[in-house]
Amino acid sequence: MYNKNRYKMGTPLQIGKMTVKNRIVFPPMNTNLTSENGCVTPEMEEYYVRRAKGGAGLIVLEAAVINGDTKNHPGQPVLYDRAQVAGWAHLVERLHRYDARVGVELVHYGSEASMLPRESPSGLSKYKDEPGTVLTKERIKEIQLEFVNSAKLARQAGMDCITLHACHGYLLAEFLSPVFNQRTDEYGGSFENRCRFLLETLDLCRKELGPNFPIFVRYSANEFILGGREMEECVELAKVLEEHGVDAVDISAGQPSAYLMTTPPNCLEQGKKLLVPYSAAIKRVVKVPVFTAIGIREPEDIEEILVKEEADLVCLGRPQLADPDYVNKALNGETDQIRHCLSCEFCLDTLDDDRRICCAVNPETGREREYNGITKAEVKKRVIVIGGGPAGMEAARVSKIRGHEVILFDKNPELGGTLNAAKVPPHKEMIGRLVEWYKLQLKELDVDIRLNEEITEEALDAMKPDAVFLAAGAHYIKRIKGSDGPNVIDAVQALQNPSQVGKRIVIVGGGASGAETADYFSGASMELSVKGAKELGGEVLYDFEQVGEKSNKEIAIVEMLPEICSDMDVFCKEVVLSTLQENGVSMNPSCRVDEITEEGVRAFDMKGEKELFFPADTVILAGGLRSNYENGFAEKSYPVLRIGDAIRVGKIKDAIYTAYYKACEI
Repeated sequence: MYNKNRYKMGTPLQIGKMTVKNRIVFPPMNTNLTSENGCVTPEMEEYYVRRAKGGAGLIVLEAAVINGDTKNHPGQPVLYDRAQVAGWAHLVERLHRYDARVGVELVHYGSEASMLPRESPSGLSKYKDEPGTVLTKERIKEIQLEFVNSAKLARQAGMDCITLHACHGYLLAEFLSPVFNQRTDEYGGSFENRCRFLLETLDLCRKELGPNFPIFVRYSANEFILGGREMEECVELAKVLEEHGVDAVDISAGQPSAYLMTTPPNCLEQGKKLLVPYSAAIKRVVKVPVFTAIGIREPEDIEEILVKEEADLVCLGRPQLADPDYVNKALNGETDQIRHCLSCEFCLDTLDDDRRICCAVNPETGREREYNGITKAEVKKRVIVIGGGPAGMEAARVSKIRGHEVILFDKNPELGGTLNAAKVPPHKEMIGRLVEWYKLQLKELDVDIRLNEEITEEALDAMKPDAVFLAAGAHYIKRIKGSDGPNVIDAVQALQNPSQVGKRIVIVGGGASGAETADYFSGASMELSVKGAKELGGEVLYDFEQVGEKSNKEIAIVEMLPEICSDMDVFCKEVVLSTLQENGVSMNPSCRVDEITEEGVRAFDMKGEKELFFPADTVILAGGLRSNYENGFAEKSYPVLRIGDAIRVGKIKDAIYTAYYKACEI
């Protein structure tokens, strides 16, 4: 149990002349909530205010550019002109009402900007055809003054501190990096020369802001690229920064050619508490506060890091997207109430598509202005929920909070639906935590839950509901010849009843479900870790370690589409495919399954134009789903609201979002 007055997580920290009320940081993350011209919007304000209400001690606002040319996305936040100050100032004023300290990250994206124009130390970039203009010494001086100007405007807007963005392969980081920086003048070559641009910028900002205004530097402790900066230089840089008067050292990881190490997916074990060894090493050689970050999820881990003095502050980014009240819950000893991040990368996928930030498990994230908490309904209603998967549980939760009488029916012996299978494959334990969170919420809300009970339409009519949520999920379509044979089961049955699966396995369907099922039955004997990108824009190289007994199963995935894992985010896809290959799983894209027999699977290789046969003891269907009750519950006197897979087959976020939004309207 945690108590903010007894445990280190809740103790204040002095950073220069600034006092931070606790040790939890909400770090800078792109949101796409700014206006088209990069200014603060009401949506952006509410997003940050919600995290301040939730207890974050220090909020570092997302990266703002120092001039109008360098951009990483169309709605890039800007802070280089007096006209932009008022919007930032109003946001800062609101965050201060909750005793949060507030800073902003200042950035020039250099040669790794996703949008033109680009500028770089040496004309090197992952964008090999358009790496950008090589900076002259005169232009270097201009950019340094642009950083100073933005720092001055940040102070004018009421910020308590600033962060110089020197990580993730952007301009300040490029000068630090022996990979990006191939200059032969005083700004390149030796470690001292590579630090010069950053240190001169830091010194100029200090001269402008004075001795009492906190300045942080955020840099990648490990660039994860061959020839890049690693532990030794990471520690040495911290010492040099302290000598130049930095008030705190904030570390991150990666650069755009290995960005999966900046926000590691759930399938990468290496990503858990990734930077703690680095922050601990820095702590041993500097006196200024040190931040740590990446892959930290549990309050117990935060406390251990702080008590062992492996860091002074802990950054929680994605965890505070999933639960903006994470900090308050942790400090008040309500750790079981925390809705945990799945590390599923959905938040990044939306940003990559130039959409506003989202969270798979929290429909309010990025929509706080529209959905600022669940409000009570004007009239109490009788609400029936059919199905206890993620959509049904969310509909029941929201409806009960709104004051309705809620009865949930599920034909299964426990809540969770297909999440009870989804949590089984390696590194999917956080899905299980989500199920447990829902069970706790429904129990505390005293929702009437009736398990092992499949309600009929007649029984439903007799209950005289005011509204019904149909969340009965989906089923696998058995349209392949022989798919109703005794040696055929679906992925959910296989994961929940692994003893039914034989030695030779053919998985029909190579999307996320099929790939994760293969990962599970391959024994998870090989653990993957990232070495780094081979070069700028090059492939990511991995190391493998045997961590368990090798499975005796022979596994083949057969997929009609041209690639396996086509519905996975790019980071998870890369890791899972590499792991499956190392574990000896046979992957067969562009293959049409024609028939399932007692001996195996007949297929046709559409690329090679030849027939194939895959021997199998067990055939697992992992593709081709159809909503249950597609034509049922029609023409009722009460509204029947389809949610989750009952609308269309989707993912966890689709189930939760449709349930939340519709329940808010009942």
